Amino acid sequence: MSNVIAEANWKFHWRLTESAGIMVYLAEYKGRRVLWEASMPYVTIDHQRDDLEVGSDGLDTRGPWWVPLGTRSLAGNVRVQPFRGGIELSANFVVGPYSYMQLWRFHDDGRLCPWLTIYGTGVHDQHTYHPHWRFDFDLDGAGHDALEYFADGGWVRVDEEGWFPHTGEADEHGFVWRQIDFGTGSAVNLRPHTWDDAELFAVRYHDGEWAPFSPRSAAGAAPFPAAYVGREPLESQDVAVWYVAHVHFDQSFPYTAGPWIKLDNFGK
Repeated sequence: MSNVIAEANWKFHWRLTESAGIMVYLAEYKGRRVLWEASMPYVTIDHQRDDLEVGSDGLDTRGPWWVPLGTRSLAGNVRVQPFRGGIELSANFVVGPYSYMQLWRFHDDGRLCPWLTIYGTGVHDQHTYHPHWRFDFDLDGAGHDALEYFADGGWVRVDEEGWFPHTGEADEHGFVWRQIDFGTGSAVNLRPHTWDDAELFAVRYHDGEWAPFSPRSAAGAAPFPAAYVGREPLESQDVAVWYVAHVHFDQSFPYTAGPWIKLDNFGK
């Protein structure tokens, strides 16, 4: 199976990683660059009570535990299949009591859906999943982009690295965050699923700031991606954004988490 797909107005490359799921890279829509690369470096899990027969009641008995998705946890094959109006990549992963399906769905109208279906049930009912997506959007080149979030009834420019949770506010289409290219006016818009309890971290791109290290390396240390957030300016820089969902297990599972992404002003 080829790792280059050209369908539904999209052309992109993909590969199965060791621990960050299916990575998509060098993605173009109607011949214009949209994405340098995107992946799922982490799915972590917290337990709200201890059923694991551990003698300590410290944080390490509750998590977060990192569940790597990749070649060693793949269940079956990576699938490439068309649907009405687009093309999709999907794969199933099983790690102990946790089961997932990762999905990349590319629509011919410029929508992109990077999702994770979480099946549960885990060790016990009281636990929370935290899937992390990392996007390095590249709108006609990385140099003239800016990031904005919706607050107080309008779009607010992000000047420097930071943390931007979803507070419930959104524009008339439901979008909460967007990355804009100054030169062309093209934009990538993001909105969360209804129950994702989502947040966005924006950092200036640096090599090595996405490798799948343990999400918390020491007691009191900032978890990734918060560990990457400093005070560096973002406007007209190469920006990496992390979308993090917080999904509390309940009996209505399976649940599909992840952002809805829509392109604007990419038509020819």
